Amino acid sequence: MSLEILRLLRKPLSNPPGDRVVEEVYLIVGVDVGGSFTKAVALDAGKPVGLCTVATTEPIAATSGALGKLLSELDIPLKEVEILAVSGAGSRFLGARILDVPVIKVNEIEAIGVGGLTLTGKDKALVASMGTGTALVAAYKDGVIRHIGGTGVGGGTIRGLAQLIVRRVNFELLEEMASRGDLRKVDLTVGDIAGGPVGIVPAEATASNFGKVDEDASEEDLVAAIFNMVGEVVGVVVSLAAKAYRLEEDVVLVGKLARSRLIVERVRDVCGLFGVKAEVPENCDYCVAIGAARWVQTRSATE
Repeated sequence: MSLEILRLLRKPLSNPPGDRVVEEVYLIVGVDVGGSFTKAVALDAGKPVGLCTVATTEPIAATSGALGKLLSELDIPLKEVEILAVSGAGSRFLGARILDVPVIKVNEIEAIGVGGLTLTGKDKALVASMGTGTALVAAYKDGVIRHIGGTGVGGGTIRGLAQLIVRRVNFELLEEMASRGDLRKVDLTVGDIAGGPVGIVPAEATASNFGKVDEDASEEDLVAAIFNMVGEVVGVVVSLAAKAYRLEEDVVLVGKLARSRLIVERVRDVCGLFGVKAEVPENCDYCVAIGAARWVQTRSATE
């Protein structure tokens, strides 16, 4: 693993004629302080070379812990860190310095947009940040970042409905249960109503989520229907936004929920009905941390 971690080169204020220019090298670490987890990332030329995640107990402690863990894994001393680029819901609780390192707070929408472009190398993208809810950001290489909306449906919906219906909240367990469920015992399909496809919608598509719950529907069937509903809602919202902004070929799914195979499959299925293509980049759940670091890097480089 490279240890050239997002080292930005600064020219000195002055140099005697004929002398070699000595460049100051420093390190920026991006941190996403979320409600459940805090993620830290180090970049090299925009590519992540160091990643770590810790549980968010308290924002300051979690940020300090994530930074320490990252530097330990990379064998980098704290004195080489010049800036902490922080974002996420918990970043508002941070002060001006952490472990005596200056903190720069980056708007989460900006971080999502820049992170999506950085992870994919695209010049433009509709970045769907799939976490507790889902935020939609239109991002462009020229620096224009637009928050265009979103939905309250996301990972929090899965957790809440699963707790209510099957009294379980562990996501890995829920996804495993959903993979064994039978949607035909819970959801009403277009074929059930119309006897075949309707317009662009195939017969097997959902006409009504939870619209046909059998008495013998198992917990697995019910959890499968929860995952299906969340994936479909996100897919429809993403597709309509992509078409409105003419980004049908450039949808990027990021966030913790984008690591769910079942959710991503369903989102892509729905997007396909609208002629929209969605991709999930590597390290998608580190998008905000990467975007925060990259945002600071690009602005520092132009100053």
